[in-house]
Amino acid sequence: MAIQLHSKELLAKYRPTVPMPDGLDIREHVREMARDETGGHVYEFIGTDDFGTEWQRRVRYEVDAGRDQEPILYTPFYTIISDPSLPKNVSIQKIGPGGVVFEEVLEGGEVKFVSVGSSEESVAVRHFGAGLEYSKDLFIFNELWNVAIVERQAGIAHNALLNHLHFNPIISYTYAAANQTAASAVGSTLEEKYLRTIEDAITNAKADATNPRRGPYGLLISSSNMFMMERALFRVAQEGFTKQSSAIEMIRTVAAYDGWTGTRGTKSTTYAGVTANKAYLVDLANKDADFVSYVKQALEAAMGNPDVSRFIREQTVWDLYLAVYSNPLRAVEEITLPTS
Repeated sequence: MAIQLHSKELLAKYRPTVPMPDGLDIREHVREMARDETGGHVYEFIGTDDFGTEWQRRVRYEVDAGRDQEPILYTPFYTIISDPSLPKNVSIQKIGPGGVVFEEVLEGGEVKFVSVGSSEESVAVRHFGAGLEYSKDLFIFNELWNVAIVERQAGIAHNALLNHLHFNPIISYTYAAANQTAASAVGSTLEEKYLRTIEDAITNAKADATNPRRGPYGLLISSSNMFMMERALFRVAQEGFTKQSSAIEMIRTVAAYDGWTGTRGTKSTTYAGVTANKAYLVDLANKDADFVSYVKQALEAAMGNPDVSRFIREQTVWDLYLAVYSNPLRAVEEITLPTS
């Protein structure tokens, strides 16, 4: 089975911006009506055409184009549950691998039941949001060239947040010896040492008596180690390294994640990525229980007035509701990669 490689550089796509019609003057399509209860300007789209509706479609296009520029990387590692009826606190079912077992029922015997309704843990659905502000100068001076830039940044920031929320529990967890593998010194090339290290990690993960992790696996790495990891895991004859093990078939996906940095005004936000020469071997066999993303509401725009064909506010809020559950102790092996 071919290994899937995921990284921002491999998956990012760029969509062209929606061109504004030549000679478009937005002042001919909107007029300021009043200020709302928060003090923001309220503008009304005017005219008999569908300019207002098309404007909102253009906004959505640009936000989604921004999301394409910051691709989602965590989906191979997580089970995604999208349900608008999710409660504020989601119960976590921890029956674990082998939690359902068929047993022989002898005459007069009883079937043993596994309870699905009980739970010892829960995760809270969290609310995240960001605001886009269209200043009055946009309308007064017809500054249309700035619009798409800001709107795309909203999409970029949204996907950066999602990657952070799902990967950070794996990266920031403090692993004990039972979940750690040191770099191997066996081999005549760095490629072979990489593979030997992955083999050791798989062996250690399977041998954990408390939390055995038997695979298949995903690998989370830094992009600085991606090329060497490719050479180690792709089954080709290499100089000084002609025999490769079945460990390669056990790795289903490799994701390179370097984090993200964004700035709003003078405030900078940084999401940490995988440290160079570190890797995380993630057991995917029980991800339905170990790594779950609960999406109550995907990204939506709230403009304060449902009739978007008539009104545009100075401020638009984009928000989402979700919860993330992860269990690194039960599913992850932290690896130190060889450097020479």
